Amino acid sequence: MIFELAFVCLVLMALGLAAVFTLWYLANWLRWSVPRAVASLGRGVAALPRRMRSLTVESPQGQAFNDSRDVWPMPADD
Repeated sequence: MIFELAFVCLVLMALGLAAVFTLWYLANWLRWSVPRAVASLGRGVAALPRRMRSLTVESPQGQAFNDSRDVWPMPADD
């Protein structure tokens, strides 16, 4: 009985230590990343990282591609 209680307490302490470490790591990551993200968004799209900039939609240049009619000839009417 006493050994089971000691084992349960040991497991709870280990889980608590893992939870504290996870929260500490997450808080440090947020403290580092959030100000950088806010600062980069404040300077406009040119300041965004290259991977995020590749997700933006560019306006089309010139005329749109005319799918199959540019490739295959149209059939003659009989």
